Amino acid sequence: MKIPLLPPALVTPFHGFAILSGGALLASLLWPDPSVGRALFLQALVLLQGILALQIGEAEYGYGPVAPLARLFRLFFFSSLAVLLVIPYLLVHRAETASTWVGFLSSLLFLLAHGFVWAGIGHALPRVVRSDGLRFLVKYGGLILVTVVPVFFALPVSGIFVLPALWEGRSDGWPGLALYLGLGGLSASWWWRKQRHY
Repeated sequence: MKIPLLPPALVTPFHGFAILSGGALLASLLWPDPSVGRALFLQALVLLQGILALQIGEAEYGYGPVAPLARLFRLFFFSSLAVLLVIPYLLVHRAETASTWVGFLSSLLFLLAHGFVWAGIGHALPRVVRSDGLRFLVKYGGLILVTVVPVFFALPVSGIFVLPALWEGRSDGWPGLALYLGLGGLSASWWWRKQRHY
């Protein structure tokens, strides 16, 4: 399958994601309280990734007719490209926080699954919510609701809770990883079944 070119509509969001993620890393390195700084970059990163993934999904919806498996590949490719962009930042953060390689790799796996799931949501939303204004509210309001609110209850739905837990090697991050891998697998199987009837 041919490697897709980045659509023009996603060039600015990708640039913004890379710049803001770098800013979040710098802020975490300079934060006066190291215990806050350790989590700050990861929490900002997961929120920024969710925003970009929603934009990826919506851009893919407007891309035009594509075979289901090709669409699946494009969604996964662009959401993975976002993770690839921030790997240098993650390596710097690992060096600063002395995270284990298990924590680093499990965090990377979570980011891949997290981005793909939210890209799928971004792709599905235009079919469900036709109004641009209402869709904007549902899209970003839903992301904030799912990402921020569960943190107060330590629920594994929120990447803000899960990613730092995985990074630190804590077992309470594993249910969140399993959840997003499961959702990603369900999404991929849905596209696969759709291809068979294409």
